[in-house]
Amino acid sequence: MAVRQRLRQLFQDPQPIGAIVLERAPAPGAAAWASPPPPPPPPPPSPPLPPSSSLPPAAVPASPPRRQGPLPEECAVFHCRGCWTVLGDSLQLCGQEPPGLSVLICFKVTSDVTWEDSLLVGLEGALLGCAYYLLFCRSCGSAVGFILYSSGSELAHLRDLFCFFKDSIMCYFLKNQMIIEASKVNFPAVTLKKHMQNMKEKLVELSSRVELLTRKLDKIIM
Repeated sequence: MAVRQRLRQLFQDPQPIGAIVLERAPAPGAAAWASPPPPPPPPPPSPPLPPSSSLPPAAVPASPPRRQGPLPEECAVFHCRGCWTVLGDSLQLCGQEPPGLSVLICFKVTSDVTWEDSLLVGLEGALLGCAYYLLFCRSCGSAVGFILYSSGSELAHLRDLFCFFKDSIMCYFLKNQMIIEASKVNFPAVTLKKHMQNMKEKLVELSSRVELLTRKLDKIIM
């Protein structure tokens, strides 16, 4: 009987032989009291910059090529006789003055040279029967020359060019730093005939080379 009672007690009142412990998350308030995580290690120090004397020099941009031509000191600047405004220079001379006209013939002028749209007709002198535009100085309004629009064959080479009256121009020579009236200066004759002849010869030579290359290409293709 004693054995049966003992077995009954074992099956009815089993004894725990172990325990399971559940861990709960700490309360929000408790987390505030927790110690903060350690800060990350500082980054390694950057290497010191080299002194300015050891830095390579900055690249200097190359200067643009200079245009070849006459030296500036060999030129003369054309000024208006009335107000000394610069109207042009001797680098733009492109023709020889015809008989009966005391003019400086230029291919280009400065922006201080203006002219009106109305045509004038010469009634006497070397411009008799010629149509032209009168040139003015923008600063003082003085008449300083003309642009020939139509003329006879003897003045046909002056058409569409700027012709300054020598009596209205003062010349400043850069080399000697002298001021002389244009009427007292004889500039060397400058014409476009020689330049046109040289250009024609170069074009003929270039055409011959192109024709020779064309023949060689035809032989290669065939």
